[in-house]
Amino acid sequence: MSLYLGNVYSSISLKTRRSFLKSSFFTTALIIMPKSELFGAVSTLETISLVQEDLSPSIKKLGINGSSYLSLILHHSRVTDDEKEFLKNGVQWLNEEAVFHYKHPYIKLSPSQRQNVLQIISKQRWGDNWIYTMLSYIMEATLSDPIYGANKNGAGWKWLEHIPGLPQPKEPYL
Repeated sequence: MSLYLGNVYSSISLKTRRSFLKSSFFTTALIIMPKSELFGAVSTLETISLVQEDLSPSIKKLGINGSSYLSLILHHSRVTDDEKEFLKNGVQWLNEEAVFHYKHPYIKLSPSQRQNVLQIISKQRWGDNWIYTMLSYIMEATLSDPIYGANKNGAGWKWLEHIPGLPQPKEPYL
């Protein structure tokens, strides 16, 4: 596989596209290329963290680590490759919308500009589905057992006045 970046070719040897996606979801940067021009690169994890805070500001106040939970989930064998690819593509498309409307990637926008971009993508089928998926993972992180690392000290449970069932896991299932 060769990537063309301006006048430079970069060869990447990969066993399969699937193994590449599995191993690189949060470790690589996405390249933003609106109108087939190289614009810049952004961190997938940084973008997802900011989107989660924009969709649910209370997770930051509570100390819920939604992006680490999402990273844990995306390495789980029961999450389909299509779901993983959709989440990654959603970050790419979100940034392309941000560049189209504001000439900057999502993470470089003001809070009001980010909210506007989220409103814009929510009117598109992919965007509505992507936001719904992100909100689902935020809720999972908020309600997950503290053993998984996202809901530290049961902060999400306390916030919702939830009493967890027993027995609680002694080690992570994932």
